[in-house]
Amino acid sequence: MSALAVYLLAIGANLAFSTSSIFFSYFAHKFSSAWINQAKVVIALACFVLAAGLSGVWIKIDIYSLLYLLISGLIGLCWGDLLLFRAFTHLGPARTLVMFSFGPLILGIYGFLFLGQHFSFNQTLAVICMISCILVFMLEKKGQSGSWELKSFLLAFTGILLDATGVMLTRQAFEYQEGLHSFQVNSIRCLGAIAGFIIIKPTGYRELYQSVKTLLPKDKLLLIACCVTGTFISLSLYLSAVKYAHMGTLTAISITGPVWVSLIDCIYHKRLPNPYLLTAFSFFLIGFYFMVKV
Repeated sequence: MSALAVYLLAIGANLAFSTSSIFFSYFAHKFSSAWINQAKVVIALACFVLAAGLSGVWIKIDIYSLLYLLISGLIGLCWGDLLLFRAFTHLGPARTLVMFSFGPLILGIYGFLFLGQHFSFNQTLAVICMISCILVFMLEKKGQSGSWELKSFLLAFTGILLDATGVMLTRQAFEYQEGLHSFQVNSIRCLGAIAGFIIIKPTGYRELYQSVKTLLPKDKLLLIACCVTGTFISLSLYLSAVKYAHMGTLTAISITGPVWVSLIDCIYHKRLPNPYLLTAFSFFLIGFYFMVKV
């Protein structure tokens, strides 16, 4: 698969997740971050199992790959997303998703140590451009409220660190056993996440079921739509890219999320992008140019 195709898969995954994150934030405010995380994992699991069954991609999985994926789901989809969605309620989805810009540093080190990957000069420039985006948004936050919101950013960063760890473990499963399909991989990761939520609160899914029954029909449809888009579609595209991508530059693409969410916000509120958004978007375009430049 060409580098451009891999990065387009990753961008598609990030656009799907970032768009859904607006509605994830809505349900996190309405209920809690644990509530929406449990809902999205259950709905995603049903979609992945159905898709894997219909496409016939199930294969016998090695015990080590199984453990990698279960722990990946526990750490990334459960603990990581739980902290990430809590940050949504404080910073909003756009500012929280900017924290993914630190992912290249984490996964770049992992790729260097365990996968024999090296940063070229162009890839290094791409990562610098992507990380510059977060500095722009933090300056915007400081100018608007007079505070850096360091506690909330630390919460988001911890979530990103756990999410990156989950991606590392997933990549290790792909490295250990060839032939794994993203549908099967994501099904197992979702099971790991569900186990994590049960450990945290054994009655959580029963309470989730009771509260979902009280939702209006339009909110039920919205819940299903955002979970399918933000988890099933997003993870399917992203893990397809993870199989082939350079880890550092792949994660750097996640800056598309906050830029996209900010643009949607401007369209919804019928206002022009502010200089911070335009500057961040410029950094992204330059960074993406260096990502795909051979």
